Amino acid sequence: MLHTHKSFLTRAGIARKATLSIGFACALSFAGGAVAQAQSRLSLHQAIQLAQDSPAARIGKSEVEAMQGVVNQAGLRPNPRLFLQSEDLRPWASDYTFSQNTEDYAYVSQTLETDGKRSKRVHLAEARLNQTEAQRILQLQQLDGRVAASYWNAASTARISELMQQDLRAVDEVIRYQQERVDAGAMRGVDLVRMQMERDRLSMALEAARREAQTARLELARQIGRQFPDNIELTDSLESIDPVPKQALEEVLARRADVTMAHQAVAAAEADLKLQKSMSVPDIDAVGGMKRNLTDNTLYLGVQVPLPLWNKNQGETQRAKASLQTAQEQLEQMVFAVKQDVASATTTYDQELSTIQTTLPEARDRARQNLSIMRDAYVSGGVDLLRYLDAERTEIEVEAGAFRALAQFHLAAVQLELAYGVEP
Repeated sequence: MLHTHKSFLTRAGIARKATLSIGFACALSFAGGAVAQAQSRLSLHQAIQLAQDSPAARIGKSEVEAMQGVVNQAGLRPNPRLFLQSEDLRPWASDYTFSQNTEDYAYVSQTLETDGKRSKRVHLAEARLNQTEAQRILQLQQLDGRVAASYWNAASTARISELMQQDLRAVDEVIRYQQERVDAGAMRGVDLVRMQMERDRLSMALEAARREAQTARLELARQIGRQFPDNIELTDSLESIDPVPKQALEEVLARRADVTMAHQAVAAAEADLKLQKSMSVPDIDAVGGMKRNLTDNTLYLGVQVPLPLWNKNQGETQRAKASLQTAQEQLEQMVFAVKQDVASATTTYDQELSTIQTTLPEARDRARQNLSIMRDAYVSGGVDLLRYLDAERTEIEVEAGAFRALAQFHLAAVQLELAYGVEP
C-alpha cells in the first residue's frame, strides 16, 4: 500500500509538470458568424493576422482612402464660369424688338491661379496623406502589441488553470488513498480531514484561475475583433524564448511610424506655410466671349484682378508659421521620447530575460526538489502531512509564478519590438 501511495504521487507530479505539446498551427475558420465545434488552434501570428483584418484595423485604411481623395481634389483646376447677359431691355415699348434694341453678352470667365497655388495644395495634401499612412501603420503596430499582450496573458492564465486542475486530481488520489488507510485502521482520520480541507482550498483556487483564464480569452477575442471557440488552443509556448535582436538607434528612428508621422507633420506645415504665402498673390480672372451691340457682333475680352490692399492673408500666414514651429518642436520631442522608450524597453527586457534564464530555473528546481524530498519523507513517515502540504503549496506557487514571469518576459519582448518599430 505504501508503494502504491508513492507511485501515484510520482505519476501525479510528473503529469503536473508536463508541458503543453506544440503542433503545427492551422488557421481559424469563421463562417457566417458560427464557430467550429472541433478543437481549434491559434498561434500568435494568426491572432495578429486576424486582428489586422478586423473593423478597428479597417478604419485606418478608410482614413487613408479619404486622404487620397483630398490629394485628387487638391490637384483640380478651378471651373470656368459662363455668363449670359442682356442690357437695354424695354418689353413695354411698342417699338421694342429684342434682336434690334438690346446689347447681349455671352462670355466665359476662367480663374488663373498664380504663384503655383495648385502644386502647393497638392504638396500639402500629399504630406497629410503620408502622415495619415504613417498613423495607420502606428495604429496597426499598437493593435499588434495589444493582441500579443492579450495572447500571452491568456496563455499564462490557461497554464495556471491547467496546473491547478492537475494538482486537484493529485490531491483526489491522495484523499482516496488516505480514505482506504483510515477505513483499514492504518491511519489517523485527522490527516484525511486536513487533506480534504486542502482540496477545498485548491478547488476554490481552481475556480478563480478558470475565471481569470476565461476573462483573458475574452480580452484576446476583443482585441482580435472576432469570437472563437472556448476550447481553442493557444499553440505558442510560454517556454519558447526567442531573443529580440538589438537594433541601432538610427534604424529605429527611421522605422518608427510615430517619428515618420512627426516628420510628415513638419513637411505638411512647411507646405501649408508656402501655400498661405502664395495666397497673398492675387489670382487673375480672364474673361472672353462675344458681345452683340444692336445688330453688330463683336468680341468681348477682359481681366479681373483683386487688389491686395488690406487682406494679404496675413493671419493665415502667421498661423502657418506657428504651426510649423510647433511641428518642429513636436518632432524634436518625439525623437527624444523614442530614445527614452527604447532605453526603458531594453532595460525591462534585459531584466526579464535575466530572470527567466537564471533566477527562474533555479527557483523551479529547488521547489521541485523540496517537494520530492517532502513527498518521500511523508510516505516513509519522516514528516507530518502539514510539512508535505507546505512543500506542495510552495511548488504550486513557484510554478504559477514561473508562468507569470514567462508571460512578463514575452510582454517585455513585445514592448521592445514595438519600441524598435517592428511587428511582434
